[in-house]
Amino acid sequence: MNLTQRIIYIWRLIAKVFVYAIYGICSSLYMILFPVIFTLSGFSKKRFRNIARTINFYFFQFFVFLMKLLGILTVNIKNKNRLKEIHSCVVVANHPSFLDVLILFSLIPKANCIVKGTLSKTPFVNAIVNLFFIPNTLPFETQLQDAKIGMDAGETLIIFPEGTRTIPKEPLHFKKGAARFALFADKNIQPIYIGGNEKIGIRKHDKFFSFHPTSRYHYNLEILDPITLEKFKAHPEPSAISLLTNEMQKILEACRENDSELKSDFSI
Repeated sequence: MNLTQRIIYIWRLIAKVFVYAIYGICSSLYMILFPVIFTLSGFSKKRFRNIARTINFYFFQFFVFLMKLLGILTVNIKNKNRLKEIHSCVVVANHPSFLDVLILFSLIPKANCIVKGTLSKTPFVNAIVNLFFIPNTLPFETQLQDAKIGMDAGETLIIFPEGTRTIPKEPLHFKKGAARFALFADKNIQPIYIGGNEKIGIRKHDKFFSFHPTSRYHYNLEILDPITLEKFKAHPEPSAISLLTNEMQKILEACRENDSELKSDFSI
């Protein structure tokens, strides 16, 4: 790196740490705000979920805007017009970085997800988490029922079928949970491919104090064609789940293999 590149690199690294710190502070304040919202909603679970999800949507939009403003992030969306059609379905995406959740929540109103069960046992926030999200420590049948109720009410369930962040240069390995949720609720799958350059510093096992050496993080999202369930429901449930999981993985793996920016970044 020359001097200018070093200065830009240091700035982006400082900006990344700054955003993390602000996110942590705001998240803490956010959890304090939730009980107030629940009280003002008249202790109505339905009213609370609607208000809280709207606030959540703008909360994540703010952080995406902040990262763009600081010069550490770009977000480009192919087939952006399809975003308005995303509701009452299961969104599945590959998971290259820590910021994937934040970006998807900033694009999809009324988004729901499966969260770590430890949050449902944390004092003060446990009741809110149980109202707002689906803890993964619940019996799986309960998770299926809760997700279906939410999707029937217009919510979108976001799932990363890998279950963890993608390991660079390794093939995708999808678990079967997303297919089980979609088939149980009888809701279509909406695949979203998350591409762009290598997300160095926010990938699995990366050092916290690191950043892409030559560029800001480029997120090139593609809203793909929905996967309808008709041809899968013709099979027995175990086969339908496996076939649907394979279909999701094949579609997103093909996008990854054809991602020219990602392939050119592997040489870094």
